Parts: sequence; C-alpha cells; structure tokens
Amino acid sequence: MLGTSTDWGLALTETIRVIEPSEHTRLAEIGELTALAYLADGLVDGAHPYVPQLKNAQARAEHALLLAMADGERGEGAIVGTLTVVPPGSRFIELARNGEFELRMLAVNPIERGRGIGLSLTKAGLRMAIERGATGVVLSTMESMHAAHRLYERMGFTRREDLDWTVRDNPDGTIVPIATPPLIGDTGVRLLGYSWDMSRAVD
Repeated sequence: MLGTSTDWGLALTETIRVIEPSEHTRLAEIGELTALAYLADGLVDGAHPYVPQLKNAQARAEHALLLAMADGERGEGAIVGTLTVVPPGSRFIELARNGEFELRMLAVNPIERGRGIGLSLTKAGLRMAIERGATGVVLSTMESMHAAHRLYERMGFTRREDLDWTVRDNPDGTIVPIATPPLIGDTGVRLLGYSWDMSRAVD
C-alpha cells in the first residue's frame, strides 16, 4: 500500500496501491474504468482499436506497475483512478531510455473528477519511480488532452518538444510512429512529451 489521503471537503478517504496480476476482479474494474475515461473525453470511440488495450489491465499488471486509487481507508471501495508506472525493460515503454521510467494511461472515473485523483496518482507514480532508482521520468499525452497538460505543467513537469511524436493506429490496437510533422497524406495522432526534473522534490 502506498498511502492514504483524505478529502476533507467531501469527507472521503482513498488508498493508492499496486494491483497484482492475481487480482482479477480489480483488474476488470480498472480496465473498464480506463476505457470509460477515454471514451468520456472523446479520445476514442467504442470501435477504436485501442479500446481493447485500454481494457487490458491484466497485461499492465504483469509487465508494469499498475497503480489504482480506491475509496476507503483499506481500499475496499470502488476504484476511482489508475496510472501505469512503466519500468525499464517493460514492453509498455514508448519514450523512456537509459534507466528512465514512464507514466502511462492515467485515467479517472468521469463522475469522480475534481477530487485531485489524477494529481495524487501522478505524485504516487513519481515517488515509486524515484524509490526504484529511476534516472528520469517521462510521459507523453495526446495533443487534445488539455486537462492533462494543465495538470502536468501545474505539478512542475518540463514540456519537452524533443519528445513529441506522432503515431498511427494499427487495426490490432498497436501504434506505429510516423514522421513529425507527418508527411503529406500521412495522418496520425500527435503526442506531447514531458519530463520530471529529478532535482525537484515530489510534494
């Protein structure tokens, strides 16, 4: 268990912890929540090939560190948010190099937003990466994810244009990096890069 936090305005207590590959009920809950968050924001639709990957929390638990926030002092309540912390060597690495960790798939239940869940999960992910010896922490987020941009910039992440990249979706849900900016006739989704200054303390 990574810790608990209390929202005094709503009199709620939450717990953040790593979800293990054997916790099948929780993994199914996290998968549905992740897909719901992306669907609610209009980032994908129900037929998008990325949806099965969003729902596949099992793979993230097996090949990365899957964080979840659940209501309750012991985390016995509903899952309200999730973040994947990707260590070196994981198949989920997209940008990280040379001992860096990567943060991916931050998702918050749409009806629970406004409680600071994304902020708490991101801080927990940073602390976990630092405790495990990360040489740096990087992430990328869709250009259209304006709320995420505001969160990362407010926390003190550094905007890294050198980490920007553009991808095209494959039918199986995987992605293919393409030239940035895209060549004429080649369309894709642009992702913006950020990194954490390792000299900064995580509040």
